[in-house]
Amino acid sequence: MRILAAGSGFDPSGLSHHMLHLAGNALAQALSDIQPDLLILDAARADAALDHSLSLPGNAGLPILLLVRPEDAEAAGLLLGHRIHLLDAPADSATLARAVEDLAQPLSAADGSRGFDPESRIAALRRDAERVAAALAELAGERPAGTGRPVDAARVRAHIRARRLRDRFFDSTLFADPGWDMLLDLFAARLEGRRVSVSSLCIAAAVPTTTALRWIKTMVDRGLFLRESDPSDARRAFITLAPATAAAMEACLEAVLNHPGQ
Repeated sequence: MRILAAGSGFDPSGLSHHMLHLAGNALAQALSDIQPDLLILDAARADAALDHSLSLPGNAGLPILLLVRPEDAEAAGLLLGHRIHLLDAPADSATLARAVEDLAQPLSAADGSRGFDPESRIAALRRDAERVAAALAELAGERPAGTGRPVDAARVRAHIRARRLRDRFFDSTLFADPGWDMLLDLFAARLEGRRVSVSSLCIAAAVPTTTALRWIKTMVDRGLFLRESDPSDARRAFITLAPATAAAMEACLEAVLNHPGQ
């Protein structure tokens, strides 16, 4: 297996005979020349140019072992559209070797093609989201007109604050629900006309950075979130709700927050 490594957030000593160590702009060229089976990357090295290189046909579906520190959330967010596997940095040689071994097993069992086409799965999940939105809209429509207050950003933020208030009285891990926390934050931001960066969304998730990034990637892969690069900053990305997700959230919160007694 050809392994290409770039960055300083790991100790590659145990894998040195498999790896090439690159710096600067040599990485994009090496991806083209070497056609590696696996890329080990320090998230601090990620930028829009690398995102572009990994999107080229020859690199589509390349597995990436991405080593992330809390401060690297924005850079990691640029690669959410790719086949990344997240690992906390710094990583010692033993941890790195185990992660590579885990990733190597499905690679060795594959047919040798690097193609990775999640479109059919994403399309099915997107249809699920649309069905949920339709069902919730129907539920909300059953309520007599004028019986509920509009669901605005202030009410959604109050709901978020109430969720965080529990942490004063109970261990926050008891109620960890990063997917819902991120949906709430993105929906409130949508109502406020505000864009949400990857690092901001990780904070809203109220879980460790790598856990939040895994959730964001899952939501992006499923078509529930959309990732947008910042044209003014090559190392920044924004996350927004897909239209069907926004419709589902609107109907869901209207039903929940305007439920009798709320």
